[in-house]
Amino acid sequence: MDDLRKIRELYGEPEERPGARNRVRARIEAEHARRRRPRWTPLLAGLAVAAVAAVAFAVPRLPVESPADDKASVLLAAAGVAEEAPATKGAYWHVKRKINGSGVRELWVARDGRAWTTERRGTSTVTAPTREPFTMDGHPMTIAEIEALPDDPATLRAHVNGLLRDVPERHRGGVVADALSGLLWSKPAPPAVRAAAYRALAELPDVRYLGGSTFAYDVRGVRRELVIDTESQVVKATTGATTEVVLEAEWTDEKQ
Repeated sequence: MDDLRKIRELYGEPEERPGARNRVRARIEAEHARRRRPRWTPLLAGLAVAAVAAVAFAVPRLPVESPADDKASVLLAAAGVAEEAPATKGAYWHVKRKINGSGVRELWVARDGRAWTTERRGTSTVTAPTREPFTMDGHPMTIAEIEALPDDPATLRAHVNGLLRDVPERHRGGVVADALSGLLWSKPAPPAVRAAAYRALAELPDVRYLGGSTFAYDVRGVRRELVIDTESQVVKATTGATTEVVLEAEWTDEKQ
């Protein structure tokens, strides 16, 4: 069966609108991930009982769908949504986060490099300048450098590995995962780069799938969990005792 017929049978006719082909491709990638391991139908109940009762027979363990396949399915679906998002521009990159369910912290970064944070404390708001709004494991990055990142998953992963070459090998997997995930919720990565980050994360063994839309990895011995809404792209991050929910991450022309 050719690929076109397979697409039509699985998903119907692709919509002729911007991003439709990317969405179909993401679904096919997810379908391939789910089919990497064979599925077996359960044995009949009577046969199972007989096999357990008879000492001379051994019942083989039935293979189940791999968590790695589930991880890939969710992240590849998120990649398809990210890739469809329109590229937007504005005067300021703005990230709004809720910390531990109460305090709200916001980051504003102008295209000329000026950056500041605001934090609500009770009824007051504290504003402070920040010199390095974007970093990868302590390595400063500019908006131009982020926008120029590769949009191919393997190339992006290699590029990030190169930036983090000083990280000890025992910590590298978690630090690379953290650097890639930062492109999803804290940095002004273009849609194609965000999609590449999702696809690269899907291939990282250090990223563990916990079910639903929740993933985890360890950064230098500290566990970080990410809950990713694949449709809205909203990310909730928990690190140790700190929980951050990204309320907004977008380009805007509004200054506070």
